[in-house]
Amino acid sequence: MKMNCLPAPRDSVGGFTLIELLVVIAILAILTALMLPCLAQAKNRVRRVEELSAGRQLMLAVHLYADDRGGSVFPGYAADPSAVDDQGNPVGFPTNARYPWRIAPYLGNSMSLIYSGENRKKLAQLKARAHSDYVYGVSVYPSLGINSYFVGGNETEFPAAAANARFGAGTVLTRMDEVRRPSDMLAFISARSPVDGQNAQGYFQVLPPYLRTRQWASQFSPTLTPKEWGWVAPRFSRRAVAAMLDGHAASLDLAAMQDMRRWCNNADQANFTFPP
Repeated sequence: MKMNCLPAPRDSVGGFTLIELLVVIAILAILTALMLPCLAQAKNRVRRVEELSAGRQLMLAVHLYADDRGGSVFPGYAADPSAVDDQGNPVGFPTNARYPWRIAPYLGNSMSLIYSGENRKKLAQLKARAHSDYVYGVSVYPSLGINSYFVGGNETEFPAAAANARFGAGTVLTRMDEVRRPSDMLAFISARSPVDGQNAQGYFQVLPPYLRTRQWASQFSPTLTPKEWGWVAPRFSRRAVAAMLDGHAASLDLAAMQDMRRWCNNADQANFTFPP
């Protein structure tokens, strides 16, 4: 009698064991941990590129302003009764003294050009508020702060006429043809400021590292308050985006952003100070 030989039944269905699954999960966790810093760096680079673009747009606006006014430098902080908001309504002091609404006509009234990268979240928050709050708020937190003391002057803290009479013509730039080193002369730089217990990634002005004495902390630390570093924000791996008066934008390291020759037209050394 002939018998058919059947294959023996399998003891189990093929698949991963618990140990194999744990190994795979561990490998995925390691790869994720390795990838996160790379993703963070990539995001940071994108934000830096956006801020560089914002700096170039601002400088284009500054040059258009100068062309309209026979070569006058855009004022750093000066009340302008002709400044209007996005609905054509006049804006009062101090909103009209800060630069955003004064420069807006040269940017097509697009505040998204000067609220870049992570700071666009702040712009969205401001837009969600009442219009009067938006108009005021948007003047405070642009991504780049203006070098108000030495570019155009700050009419309440460092008036151009008084400073130039006291320290020499060209200390505060009021005309574009006064600029000695346009490719080095800093007009705008990455800024930050305190708001609601946190730091906003922008502010309307920045202050120089030196005046009669050093104004900034001796060393930079992320734990410093914004004012302790002149409102300047080295947010890109300890570098800040700066827009220069010749129209180009670049990222500056900690040493370069503390060099007074980049801040003041008449400064002749990095730690330049004014006489008493």
